[in-house]
Amino acid sequence: MILPLTAFTAPTTSLFSSIVATTTAHMNCLPTALPTAALATAAYLTATNTAYLARRSYLRKMSIQKLWQIRTTREPGVTLQLYFIIILAWQAFVLAFPIVEPIAMCLGKVSFFYSYPNAKGVGIIFEPANVQHLKQSQRVKHQIRCDWHRFNVNVGGIGRDGYRHPPSVTKNLPHIDMPTRNLKHWPWRRRWENEKEPKC
Repeated sequence: MILPLTAFTAPTTSLFSSIVATTTAHMNCLPTALPTAALATAAYLTATNTAYLARRSYLRKMSIQKLWQIRTTREPGVTLQLYFIIILAWQAFVLAFPIVEPIAMCLGKVSFFYSYPNAKGVGIIFEPANVQHLKQSQRVKHQIRCDWHRFNVNVGGIGRDGYRHPPSVTKNLPHIDMPTRNLKHWPWRRRWENEKEPKC
C-alpha cells in the first residue's frame, strides 16, 4: 500500500511545490512591477494631457497654462464631488485622445472636451477643422455634441411637428446635438434653444 500512496502523493507534492515557487516569484516581482506600472501610467497621462492641451492651444490661440487653469479651476457653486467627476471625465477623454483625434481629423473635424458645471454634466464636441477661425457663437452652429448633462424634457402630448409639449421634467441624460440637422438633445427630440455657452 505504500507504493501506490507514494505514486499519488509525489506528483501532488511536486505540483504544490511548483505553484508555491511560481507564486513566490510573482510576489517577489510585485514591488518592482507596481512602481513600473505607476510610472508608465503617469508618463502616458503626462504625454496625452500635453498633446491635448497643445492641440487645443494651437486651435484656440491660447496658452497651455491658461487652458490648464481653465480646465482645473473649480467654479463657484460646483460641489467637490461634481468637480472630481468632471476632472475624471476629462482624463478619461484624454486617455482616448490619441485615438479619437486622428479619427476626427480623417473626417475633417477636431475634438474637444467640454464641461457644463451649471447643468452638472460633460460632453465631447466635434467641430469642422475649417471653422476654427470663427467665433464660438458661429462655431456652435456646426458642432456635433455628445453630451451628458441636466436639461428639461417635455412630457406632454406630441404636437403636429413631432415634438412633445409641456409640462416638463428635469433629467440628466446622454444625448446628441447636431444643429445642422436640426437635432436638439436627440433622441429626446427638443427644439433648438439658445443655451449658455459651455466652458472651454
